[in-house]
Amino acid sequence: MSNIIGKYITRERSRANSKNPNLRPKSMTREKELSEERKNQLKSWITFYRLNVHRFVQHYFGVKLFPYQILWIWGMGVKDSFFTVAARSAAKSWLIALYATARCVLYPNSSVVIVSSTMAQAAIIIGEKIQGLYNEYPNIQREISKITTGLNKHEVTFYNGSHIRVVASRESARGRRATFIIVEESRLVDKSVLDDIIRPFAYVRPVPYNKDLKYSYIPAEEAKEMHITSAHYTSGWWYRETLIAIKNMLLGKNVGFLATDYLIAIHHRIKTPAQIEKDREVMNELSFQLEYLNIPIGESGDAYFRLKMLQKNRVLKKAFYPVKKEDYVKKHSSTLPKLDNEIRVLSIDMATRAGKTNDLTIMTCGRLIPTNKGYEREIVYMESYSGMNTLLQALRIKQLWYDFEADYLVLDILNAGVSLYDMLGAITKDEERGMEYPAMTVMIHKSLEDKLYNELYDRTTGVDPLQIIYPMVGSSPLNSKIAVEMRDKLQKGIIQFLIDENEADDFLTKSMKGYLDAEDTVGKSIALAPYVQTSLFVNESINLSMSLVGGNIKLSEPEGGRKDRYSSVSYLNYFASLLDNDLLKETETSENELLDVTMIV
Repeated sequence: MSNIIGKYITRERSRANSKNPNLRPKSMTREKELSEERKNQLKSWITFYRLNVHRFVQHYFGVKLFPYQILWIWGMGVKDSFFTVAARSAAKSWLIALYATARCVLYPNSSVVIVSSTMAQAAIIIGEKIQGLYNEYPNIQREISKITTGLNKHEVTFYNGSHIRVVASRESARGRRATFIIVEESRLVDKSVLDDIIRPFAYVRPVPYNKDLKYSYIPAEEAKEMHITSAHYTSGWWYRETLIAIKNMLLGKNVGFLATDYLIAIHHRIKTPAQIEKDREVMNELSFQLEYLNIPIGESGDAYFRLKMLQKNRVLKKAFYPVKKEDYVKKHSSTLPKLDNEIRVLSIDMATRAGKTNDLTIMTCGRLIPTNKGYEREIVYMESYSGMNTLLQALRIKQLWYDFEADYLVLDILNAGVSLYDMLGAITKDEERGMEYPAMTVMIHKSLEDKLYNELYDRTTGVDPLQIIYPMVGSSPLNSKIAVEMRDKLQKGIIQFLIDENEADDFLTKSMKGYLDAEDTVGKSIALAPYVQTSLFVNESINLSMSLVGGNIKLSEPEGGRKDRYSSVSYLNYFASLLDNDLLKETETSENELLDVTMIV
């Protein structure tokens, strides 16, 4: 026995100066050895640090904080409910990790649960952020007994009985318990799951004085709930709850709110102005508004199209992908096989000059699926170009035409559009693909005047052209009809669009294994492009203001805004409405013929 004790003493002495704080012997002081003065000092410091968690982080952990981080951590510490809408590069995940760690140390037996739309997203906070804090700060090491990161388990265990766990916002999370719930990127979390499964996690922290009747006058400690998200559409539940949080904060309730934009990152040298500008050049305007400016997107006061009207129709998961040279895109170019009775339409809103605010060429691919109420529209692909000449535009249109297996081409022929029509009317050689595309010309349809048809057909130079182009000649009455048709189909849910790019990211990662590799940034951007274009279309549409001019509806974009994508999609929808009339008349005729049949037995 003496040998064992001797070895133990020798080992402990050798660890006394260890660089690893977990190996150094700890001095334990029993409660009965503490003087009343010492107890009161401890109570005062603990109370002070619980009311000023940022001081605890700086004094004990040794972590330096920027002023906005001090305000942020202080607010999370003193409020039972806290909402943050943060721009990119605000170090929000790192701050979540830091505060959760401090909370667990200051409040023994705390149960912190970090919730996210996916396990992988929430696991970053433990696997990267808390692990990084553990590696860098010795006093954080002294408090954490174990960090577990695995395929299905991510957990931090503390010596004082506290722990941090990660769960995904799904049915399988039911039954957990938490004294502190952190909802990470909360706009992506399903509201019903949050209310029915996540919020019931909350329970009172198990502390000894709760069992002692003489302390019954002390109110039970409230479970805390914190939401951190980036800005998104105002139609989402996150926006309504954020507004409620701001209102309650202003009314003096125990609720906090904080928002940051990209200027925080520049001021504290997390990002440079040059880096922000570089990101702005490669990002679309919508993404920059959400990610860096931190501005939620909603419709204007006099908007003709409401955000809810568009968002409820964003249900399509699978996009169409044209053929590209890259092998990874070729593998998925046939993800939407054409149905036997399906009609496919390519719609073009044309522009030639680069640099003009509202001057993009938009090419939209739409599927028309026949039903007894008309054609159901599915907008499955969209791409945009700035400053492309008519020759290249004609080539790209014909490439898309054959890739998509389109039946009709809707083309705006006003102004420079007629020049593009002329290019399409000739044979086009595709040296890249080694193909030769036939000429295209105006189609025959009863809605087209003979004069317009003859004029356009005579402009066609190619022999035996495909009669597939439906020309759009804009006018106040026609534009008004197009707007009315678009709103009508949106309200009826007859026109459907691709899901949000964040939802698409999850969907594509699961459905295209190996395709969206984390390092394949080019492949990922190509895969998400149709979904991003759809979001840009939604943003354009909800910012169109309506006015009545001569009895016709006029839609106007805001200063510096666009409506190219809206024009391309609304042209396609209007053309589909013309086909609706033909389809429904055919159906009505067939039914009448059936009723007229006399059976002879």
